[in-house]
Formats: sequence, structure tokens, C-alpha cells
Amino acid sequence: MLQELLLALYGVPGATFVETSSPTAEDSHAFVVETELVPVSENLPFVSQGELSLQSDLLKLGSCYRHLEHFIRRHAGPHYSLYFSALACGLDDALAAYRQSLVCLESEVLSNPDLSVAHFAYRLHSYKLLLPFLADLAQKIESLNEKEKAVHHRLGCRLLDILVLSAPVGLPGPRLAVRQLVARAMRIFCRQLHSWLVYGRLHDPHDEFFVQCSTRVTEDTLKRSSTDDQFQFGDANSFTLVVDRIPSFLPASFATHVLSVGEAINHTIRDNSQPDFLSELEQRFGPRFTELSKVWELVSKSAGDEDEQAGIESLIDLNPLLSLVTDIRTFVSHRVWQLVVKEHGLTKYLVSVKEVALLGRGELFLAFVDQLNSLSDLDPLANTSDTVPIEGIKSLFCRGILDRPPPRNADEAQALEYDVQTAFLAAARAIGLDDDELDARFKFTISADPSDADGVPAEEQTAWDRLHLQLVVPQTLRMVFSKQVCRGYDKLFRYLATIRRTQIALQHYWAEQTSLWRCICAPQQFSRILPRKDNPNEKNQMNSLQRQSIIDRRLLVRNAMAFFVESLQCFLQIDVIDSQFSYLSNRIQTDEDIDSVLAAHEAFLAGLQAQALLFHPAAKPCIMQLLSVCRRFVLAAAAAAAMTDDSGSQLSETEDRLVYDFHQVSSTLFQCLSSSESTGAKSSIGLEDVGTKRYDQPAGPRADLSQLLLRLDFNHFYSDSRGSFRPWSRVSSASDGTTVI
Repeated sequence: MLQELLLALYGVPGATFVETSSPTAEDSHAFVVETELVPVSENLPFVSQGELSLQSDLLKLGSCYRHLEHFIRRHAGPHYSLYFSALACGLDDALAAYRQSLVCLESEVLSNPDLSVAHFAYRLHSYKLLLPFLADLAQKIESLNEKEKAVHHRLGCRLLDILVLSAPVGLPGPRLAVRQLVARAMRIFCRQLHSWLVYGRLHDPHDEFFVQCSTRVTEDTLKRSSTDDQFQFGDANSFTLVVDRIPSFLPASFATHVLSVGEAINHTIRDNSQPDFLSELEQRFGPRFTELSKVWELVSKSAGDEDEQAGIESLIDLNPLLSLVTDIRTFVSHRVWQLVVKEHGLTKYLVSVKEVALLGRGELFLAFVDQLNSLSDLDPLANTSDTVPIEGIKSLFCRGILDRPPPRNADEAQALEYDVQTAFLAAARAIGLDDDELDARFKFTISADPSDADGVPAEEQTAWDRLHLQLVVPQTLRMVFSKQVCRGYDKLFRYLATIRRTQIALQHYWAEQTSLWRCICAPQQFSRILPRKDNPNEKNQMNSLQRQSIIDRRLLVRNAMAFFVESLQCFLQIDVIDSQFSYLSNRIQTDEDIDSVLAAHEAFLAGLQAQALLFHPAAKPCIMQLLSVCRRFVLAAAAAAAMTDDSGSQLSETEDRLVYDFHQVSSTLFQCLSSSESTGAKSSIGLEDVGTKRYDQPAGPRADLSQLLLRLDFNHFYSDSRGSFRPWSRVSSASDGTTVI
């Protein structure tokens, strides 16, 4: 029977001890294996009740050993999970002493057949707590893993959390086993950190690391990157943090630093101009990772003579790991700053982005609009109009190719994108810029999504509302200009372009109305011919006076609109963009730390969007509606003024309604901004708000709402009017030719 008991302790059923299904435990927290070994009969005639009780305890050890062996066989190979493979190897090491004890028992039984079951219980007493604990731990991990697989997730690094939290206090044997298992898993963790922080490569075949490549490399990606590597972001270059996989015993900043440093190395190694960067990293920090891995290996094989106290400190010593990551971050941050700023001209690229995306080069956008209008003149279908212009008057207000309805299919969108890019390059050449350089940095695209038009109704959308500016970022600067950052610049470009083209439309309208006045009204005014009853041209003279009063009226409304739009434009370009960009440039040159540069750049972009009121839930819709009203008024007024019949001698109903809408929206916007300013709401995010604030530098500039309100209400026009200003009243002419409003 002792031979049968030895086999049962190995988890092998026999003639005396058989395998049976385990009954359900009354205690839900009690560990129960799926199958257990039990005696073939409860009333063996040659075994006493005391030995039966001891056999029952020993058979529990055999059942736990059998369960652990099954777990090890399922997960020992690296085909499923690196961490589960390490756990299986650790469990196998933890069972080595148990197997050795069974070998010793077998030798003792062979040398002394008279040994009793009590001797077996005595020799295996130290495993009475260890094996059930390990079997319970393996079962919990297996259960959690099945739940994660059901939702297409993996435990990954979270396995470290489960091991650390499962360590019991006051039980040296199980706690030592957990410490050895944690050391096994930490060796895998350190290898992944080594690959990511020294070589910039993500060694994660089973998606278990907390840093993950957001998209996988596809054939299309490889084909596109091989043909035009500078046009798009490579899909394989985008990395993100998987928060659920970050071990809870690591600081949150640790994971962020690991992601940023690894991304910086990954972007840098793609630049062939830095062949010594990887070798220097390996020489400096490779031996430290090797030494750290050896420490974990020694811990996994240690006998555990240390004091088994509570707390994570007795399981993992994180100080060497945290210190190593900090040193790598400091070294890489400075080297990448030198590479990005000094060698690859980050400041020069930012200046180019400011001139184009932020409309810092005003004459470039003006020439761009002129080129779009000239392309529209070549299209016979672009400038069709139902109105008949006055003879001798040339319309200065032209509609460009982007003022048409959005393209209906991909072919039309592609053709329009080509025309827009051609106009942009022609505008760059017209003002003396390098068009090849700009063509390599900026691309215009037309979106096919109707919802991607900043809330403009689909029936009112034009190609302008679908226009996007795509930054073509060089490989070495992609860590600074991420996809999210490029989307932020695109939002600012569309917003600023809407303001600027509204301003240009108002300026063109003023020029057209001035030309109309010189052609129609000036001859009558300078000839000093007064209307008389015997004058045969009295009716024409009266019509001329009425038309002059209408022109004055329209120009008055246009001046009010232009003042509002130009005040907003001046606030954004001078008070916001120029001041913030100057401070950002200073930070880039003085920080000498790529992490600080990235934080300052992101704060700069977020600050621009906030100060431009893009995040304001009420102000932004008012601004967009106000700009739309101004453009519609220009179109309606230009069409009405070009008529040769009597309809051109008075304001139309459409003009009246648009003027009324402008006053209402502008007053609402002013009240909204005043309320936000009086309640202390800030429209800006200062650069000093980021976590890299330096006290040896002056505080960053911040344009508050008060500056915009001062520009709009410098003479207390809005604050004193209280709704008394009514520019929508019709204009009438008295019998003496005077204008009555």
C-alpha cells in the first residue's frame, strides 16, 4: 500500500487510491480541485482510522500536485504567454523540493518496508500549506485568464499584481514561493523593458506589455512607406499605454516615462544619421539591465532566510528599476533634444507651421485666395450668376473654387485637392517662398464626411467647410508632431481660415461698393447738379441719391462687421499666437530636455485652442454663426447692388434679416464673453501650467478675455448701447435728398 500511496502523492491514481470528481465546497472561498484522489473504500480492513485520516491529508497533497502539474504542462511553453510560461517554470521550481522529498521517501521505503503512513505525514508536513496554496493560486489565475479571454483581453503584466496581492502574511513557505514566482515574472518584465528602452523595439509577441502598438503593420502600410515615406505617419510608429496592464505597485509616472522614452528611441533609430545612438545606449545601460536580471534570477532561487515581513518591499525591490528608468530618461531626453532641435531644425519647422497652419504669413493666405479665384475664372461654370452687372462695373468680389458645394464623389474630391494644392504652391511662389519645401510639408485634403464641417448644415456647406490641412511631418519630428497634435493644428487652421476669408470677403465688398459709388454717385455729386422741377433728368438724379444712400448704408453695416471680425483676428494673431509662439521658442532653446519641449508644445497648442474659444461651449457657435452671417450679407448685398433695376435702390428683405441677425449674434457673443470674464472663467492654458514649470523663467504669456473685450468695446459701444442700436432699420430718402435712418 505504501507504493500506492507514493504514486498517489505524485498524482497518479492506482488500485487502492482512485480518481473521482470533487464535491462542491460549502465555503465558496475554499479551494476545490476538479478531481481528487480518494481511497477505493472508506472501510479498508487492514488500515486503522488514524491512518485513514493521515492518508486523507496526504491524498490532498497528491491532488494539488496533480492540478499543478496539469497547469505547468499547459503553460510551460512560450507559445501562449511569456508571463504564464514564467509562472509555470516558477511553479515547477517550487515543486522541485516536493519531488525530492518523494524520492527520499521512496528510498526509505525500499530500505525499510516497515515504515508507516505517519512517517510520510511527518516528512511532508511542510507542504501541507504550500501545495494547496499554490494550487489555489493557479486555479484563480486560470479563472481570471478565462474571463479576460472571453472579452478578448490578456492578463499580461497584471499577473504581477495577482502574485503580489496573493502573498500571505505570516506564512514563510507560501510567501517565499510567491516571492520566487514574482522574481520569475519580473525577469520577463525586465527583458521587455530592456528591449523597449535600449533598442526601441517592442518585444511583445502576445500583447501583454503595458505599451502597445496601436495599429499593426499591413502590406498597404509597407507599400506606402516604401514609396513615399515622408507623406504619412507609419502605422507601426504609434504606441499607446494600456492602463489596465500597468502593475499597481509601479508609480503612474513610471509607465508614462517608459512610453515616452521608448517612443523617442523608436523614432530616433529610424534616422540613419545617428548610428552611434543605439551602441551608446547599450554600452551605458545594457550591463545594468543584465545585472538587474541576474538579481531576479538569484531571488527566484534563494532559500528565503530573510525576514518574511508584510509589504511589497519584502517581495520586490523596485528602487534599482526606478533608478535605471530615470537615468535612461535623462540621457535619452537630452540626446533627442540635441537631435531634434539642433540637427533637424524643430524651430524652423515650427515657424513654417505657424506661417501656414496658423496663418502667421497673412500675405500667403491672401495670395492663396487670389489663386483660388483665378482658377475659378478659368471654369465657365464657376461664376454663373442670375444678376446682371451694371455696365462699366467690374466685380471685385469673386467666388473661388472652394465656394462651390462639396464634391460628390472621390474623383471630384481628388481633382479639387489637386487644384487647391496647385493654388497654394502658386501663392507661395508669388510671395517669394520655396514652393518645393512647402509642398513637402503641407497637403490639402477634402473630407467626404458631411458631419466634419464644424456644425454647418449639409445644405449650406461648401468645399471650404470640408477643407483640411495635413502636416507632412519628417520622421525625426514625429514624436513632437503626433497625430493628435496634427489634428489640433488642423482645427486651428480651419477656424482661422474661416475668420480670415470672412475678413477678405468684407474687404473685397468694400472695394466693389467703392467702385460702384465712383461710377454712379460720384459724377452726380461732383457735377453739383441740384434736382429741379424743370430738369428732365430729375428722376435719374433722385435714383442716384437713393442708390448713394443705400451704398452708404451697406458700407456702414460692412464697417460694423469688419470691425468685429478684424478685432477678433487681431486678438488671435497678436495677443494669442505671436505671444505664445515667442514663449514656446524660448522654452525650446533653454530647456534642453525633449520631455519639457513636448510638454510645452502640447500646452502651447492646447492654449491656442482655448484662447481661440474653441473649447467654449457658447462662444464658438456664436463666432461661427457671426462669420456665416457676414459672408451671406456680402453675397446678398453684392447681388442686390449689381442689379440695374429699381431693386438696387433699397435694402432687400434678406439684407435686413442678415443685419438684424448680425446685431443679435454679436450682442449675444459680447454678453457671453462678458459673463465668462466676470465669473473668472479663463480662456487660456498657460505654458507654466504644465508639470515642467521652471522657476528661473518668467511666466508664460496669457491672453485673457478682457483683452478681446477691450478691443470689441474700446469706446463702450456694446456696453452702453443696451440694444438701442438698430442697424436693420430701412433707409428712406426725404424729398430734399437727405437720408433718414
